[in-house]
Amino acid sequence: MTQLFGLVLFGMTIPISNSHAKIENLPFIANEQELKKELAIVKLNDIIKNIKLQKQELDAKLELLTKVKTEQGKTKLQLELNEISEAIAEQESSFEMILTAGLELSKDETIEKSEFDWQKDLLEIVQPILSELRQLTENRRKLDLLNKKIVFYKSQIRDIGEVLEHISKMNKQGFEKEALVEFERIDKKWRDQREENKHLLEVAQLQLDEMIKSQTAKEVSFGEHIKQFAAGRGITLLMALTAFIAVYLSMLLLLKFLKWISNRREEEKRSYYQRIITLCYHFLMGILAITAVFYVLSVRNDQVLIGITILLLLSILWLLKSSIPSYINELRILLNTGSVREGECIIYNGIPMQIESLNYYTKLTNPLLPELELRLTLAELANFVSRPYSKNEPWFPCKVGDYVMLSGDIYGMVKCITLENIVLSLSDGTMPRTYTINNFLEANPRNYSLGFAATTEFGIDYKHQEKCITEIPEIMRTVILQGLLQETYGASLKDFSVHFAKANTSSLDYKIIAVFDGSVAGEYYSIVRALQRYAVEVCNQQQWTIPFAQLMIHNAKD
Repeated sequence: MTQLFGLVLFGMTIPISNSHAKIENLPFIANEQELKKELAIVKLNDIIKNIKLQKQELDAKLELLTKVKTEQGKTKLQLELNEISEAIAEQESSFEMILTAGLELSKDETIEKSEFDWQKDLLEIVQPILSELRQLTENRRKLDLLNKKIVFYKSQIRDIGEVLEHISKMNKQGFEKEALVEFERIDKKWRDQREENKHLLEVAQLQLDEMIKSQTAKEVSFGEHIKQFAAGRGITLLMALTAFIAVYLSMLLLLKFLKWISNRREEEKRSYYQRIITLCYHFLMGILAITAVFYVLSVRNDQVLIGITILLLLSILWLLKSSIPSYINELRILLNTGSVREGECIIYNGIPMQIESLNYYTKLTNPLLPELELRLTLAELANFVSRPYSKNEPWFPCKVGDYVMLSGDIYGMVKCITLENIVLSLSDGTMPRTYTINNFLEANPRNYSLGFAATTEFGIDYKHQEKCITEIPEIMRTVILQGLLQETYGASLKDFSVHFAKANTSSLDYKIIAVFDGSVAGEYYSIVRALQRYAVEVCNQQQWTIPFAQLMIHNAKD
């Protein structure tokens, strides 16, 4: 079938006039395929005849070359000889390509290397990939070449036709004998070139048709392509990927097991040498995993995938070479010898964060706020400087559920804390107010959930001045304390006192102070109101007058 395809292709090299003459003498054939087969054979015979005629013309030119004495004549004959030789070589190549259906044997490009040359070695790595690509596009390139030939020959035929039309309009009657001979020679030359281009056009068109027919017969469905890939290179890729994952995971599990055996106490820190060994082990994991990939590809003898893998690794190394200084800094951090140390703390967005363990992704936590967790890469961690922390050092002013007082007497419950914001609200979660971490810390928060003192001032009239610092404070303390103990938050009362504060313009003022633990911080405003309420009850019981603001005017005569 391949030979038949080649016969039909190269049969197009016969001159059109001869081929039509021979086709007319053929017997009637009903089968179109048999007709094309006979047509190809006829054209192949005509190719051989043309080669024979061109060789005879070549011999005649060579003999004439020996007789020419001028350099100009020799140069002209040499150009003609070169054109005839090229035409013969093209005819012979066309004959062979028709017989072989356009297939060619690849040349042996094996070259012994006398000395090391990395460029040649790289080319040898890339060569299987390029050969694969060239093979994939070979038929398409041949079709494109034939299409270009067809376009070229049609253009030549059109231009020659215009020239012959111009020549035919010439009046030959006016030529002398020698000029007429030259005229007829040029006219014959252009007519012969037209016939030759028509002949080459038929050959190229026949080659194109037969190649399209052959490729159509060899076409494979998309499903077949998938099956072929899965059965060949697909299974190779799967095996290589499986080998990589298997080696890497098995060594990773071995590392975790060895860590569990050698260090079962989580609080024990790794030594410097343990870190170096761990780092070397990770490098070994990567090398062995990549080696497993190359081993699978070598066993499967897939040079294309080997070349692609090598180029991929070289590309990665080339891209990473400019980042070597940053990698060295990250390596120092990983070995716990850099600006950030394991177990210390850094300030991230105003919040102290403890470095649990240094790794490729380092986990940061806040012991007071377990819901806050952060993972930083070594590159991001290199921008910080850690420091040791004290046991009594607070990790944050408050936690979720605490009650805080901000500057400006803003009081509320901490509803939510993130690495960026903090939300305050009423005790039932309503009326939330959001602050950034920096704004919250600048407001000097006081945590009432750790214990607080509720204070208020209360004044009585000056007519009770005689006993204002002896009897009245004790009476007020006793009565108010009894009232507070009866409240729901009375059990949380830690201390209570009443002190004479100052002699004000129109009243004698007392400072009432009640100290509670943080469990009743949500009742802060209720406690303040209760202190005022019980102070008024004491005045009612003791018939003490509660003054109001007064303005006394004295006469100048008095």
